[in-house]
Amino acid sequence: MSNFDAAPPNTHAGGNDNALRGQGSLPMNPTTNADERVDMGAYRKDVPRWKQIYQHSLTQMLLLSVQAFCGPAMADAIAGLGGGGLATPQTSNIATAINYAMLATVCLFGGPLVNKLGTKWALVIGAMSFPIRGSSYYCNSKFGNQWYLIFGGFVTGIGSGCWYVAESGSIMSLAPANSRGKYLALWIVARNLGQLVGGAINLSKNHVKGVTGGVTPDTYVAFLIIESLALPFAFLISPLEHVVRSDGTRILVSEKLTFKQETKLIKFTMSSKLILLSALWAVWSFFYSGTWSTYLATYFSVRSRALSSLISPFFCIIGCFGLGFILDMKSLSQRRRAQVGLFTVVVVNTGVYIWSIVMQARFNTTNPGKIDWDEPLYASSFLPYFFVQTTGPLSQSYMYWLLSSFATDAQANVRNGAAFRCLEAVGQAISYGMNTQIKTSPMIGFCVTFGLMAAALGPMLALVNSTPDRIPADVILEEQEIPEKKLADFKAEA
Repeated sequence: MSNFDAAPPNTHAGGNDNALRGQGSLPMNPTTNADERVDMGAYRKDVPRWKQIYQHSLTQMLLLSVQAFCGPAMADAIAGLGGGGLATPQTSNIATAINYAMLATVCLFGGPLVNKLGTKWALVIGAMSFPIRGSSYYCNSKFGNQWYLIFGGFVTGIGSGCWYVAESGSIMSLAPANSRGKYLALWIVARNLGQLVGGAINLSKNHVKGVTGGVTPDTYVAFLIIESLALPFAFLISPLEHVVRSDGTRILVSEKLTFKQETKLIKFTMSSKLILLSALWAVWSFFYSGTWSTYLATYFSVRSRALSSLISPFFCIIGCFGLGFILDMKSLSQRRRAQVGLFTVVVVNTGVYIWSIVMQARFNTTNPGKIDWDEPLYASSFLPYFFVQTTGPLSQSYMYWLLSSFATDAQANVRNGAAFRCLEAVGQAISYGMNTQIKTSPMIGFCVTFGLMAAALGPMLALVNSTPDRIPADVILEEQEIPEKKLADFKAEA
């Protein structure tokens, strides 16, 4: 057992060690911060209080979380309406498939783009595109304007791609080493709180029994207003090199490479061991969303879909913080935490998929029509969706925690996050593409999703069992501090 817990060989992050570079990290450039550990006493004395709060890692994580609440969470809330809340979900599925196809394309080149623009401006560009989604659904619902819905999916895919890459690099870099699980849980919860608010708006406007077709146009106006609020918070983001974590460390940021150099590293990152082993997991992680959107539109009434979008995020809050505490347990090595986390995520997802397949097999035999919340069948048919809204985010939170365990600097987190987001978006595009025909049984999507998780498990086990016991970036920081400390001691003695 002690051998199983021990760190794998070659996890040293500096010098001539190439093990981590083969997993997607770059040969280190000189860093922009010579002294990565802040003298917190002097910092509190010399820096104004407002600036300390502004540059604090938790503040920056909260600013990102607010944007996630206003943007991606509202998109999730619209998806939670089932087919985008439209009377016929085909057009919504087509628009969403195009959205994720463009998102995947931008994410493929997102590492060079974001590292060149900087995190803040990539987030600003993304936030500017968020309101287009709400407005396109409003125009389709109000005027039957389908071309704008599809065009909106195209444009928001580009903007969201910039935002997602910047976000993923930030969320993997901001947290102190022993608090990454809780920070990621905070981010995931913010996304789901957005869906909760969106669900409340939806239910308040679509609670009358017997209404058929899509949700009311006013519902999309409310989403549009919230989506517009992301932009001012994007402008408040601080450059990563200015952030001070709660444990007194700064984020390791290397000197910027040219755009040409960054572009050449796309192939390096996409072919790295870290990304290759996590590729199927990335494709699988949100693959369920297209099938569940179709499932809701097919089998649930308008107001029961509205109720579903309201209550489905509640258990996610408990689940994500629970996983966060597991991933931050100091009594276990980082490698052991990675193993326990993977086991937890796979077990809960397996239970949900089996339940989903059983329910769909029942519906294939006897079509239930449009299930309302006051019908006996509602609980058993809705609960799989309720739990998948927890197990899906758990899979995401866990994977970003795992990716950050291999990072050598903030730029590596951006590149790895971009690659993972690209593959994740490919999975979502395929999923929604599969569901563009409402007559296609959701059973196909459920089985494909289950099969993808099973296929991803082997490579993920190999990756998890090679997790270093310490984050390479932390090792690099210590290596940089030792010579500086010796020099300071020498000068003091002289």
